[in-house]
Amino acid sequence: MFFRLILIKFYKAISFFYTLILGRKSMQFINNFIFSLALNAKGYKNYGSFTKTGEKKFIQKINKELLFCLDIGANVGEYTNLLLEETKAKIISFEPLPKAFKDLKKIEKKNTKRVKVFNLALGENNKILELNYSDEKSQKATFTKNIKELSFYDFKKNKKIKSKVVSLDSFYFDNQDLFYENIDLIKIDTEGFEFEIINGAKEIIKKKIPKYIQIEFNWHQLFKKQTMYDFSNLLKDYNLFQILPNGNDLIKVDPKRPETNIYHLANFVFVRKDISI
Repeated sequence: MFFRLILIKFYKAISFFYTLILGRKSMQFINNFIFSLALNAKGYKNYGSFTKTGEKKFIQKINKELLFCLDIGANVGEYTNLLLEETKAKIISFEPLPKAFKDLKKIEKKNTKRVKVFNLALGENNKILELNYSDEKSQKATFTKNIKELSFYDFKKNKKIKSKVVSLDSFYFDNQDLFYENIDLIKIDTEGFEFEIINGAKEIIKKKIPKYIQIEFNWHQLFKKQTMYDFSNLLKDYNLFQILPNGNDLIKVDPKRPETNIYHLANFVFVRKDISI
């Protein structure tokens, strides 16, 4: 207790002098620089190879637990390949963009006993929606309407394609023979459509009780007024962890905290509460 009080006093002293000097308008560029570095180290703006993002280390950490996985928003199949290489799991992968799906289909042909792929988008309800994309195999293809506001999206090259959307619940009830008794991992990387997918998977999550649900959180959720707290309310039987960059493991975070709800690209994992990680 005494040591904690000393730390608090030390922090307050440092904070006073820091803000006294660097709280000036002319010094904000330094704060922006430090803040950007801190965001990177905490797992925000976290993109690149699976080694850099920490996703490879995450899969290696739990690989023995993974027998059946879903890769939602598989694109050309990089995450599917990661699961093939690092686990013995069987995988169902979903990708709506036709050219990207052709590459994904090649993975299925090479791994017919382990991979099934579907040219579908998943969502909350069964419907047809317009999918925005800037190139034929874009990892940034999105149903989000605010694409002009996204600095990382090349709006000038934007094209649209009508895409079939189904809920994961309805897909499951039509294809029960493809599913194991339980689902070990659901990975969702759908450029802002993650919330809708989970909403459309309530029954299968209740029935199959996945061990891990990985989602991407980014600017898209800002425009849709979605928070990590909203996601946690959908997944009340799960604890929330954030994947740290460069294989630095996972850290448990509180979805109610403002610093958990930063709208820069980050990978979060909901871990079932009975599992220690």
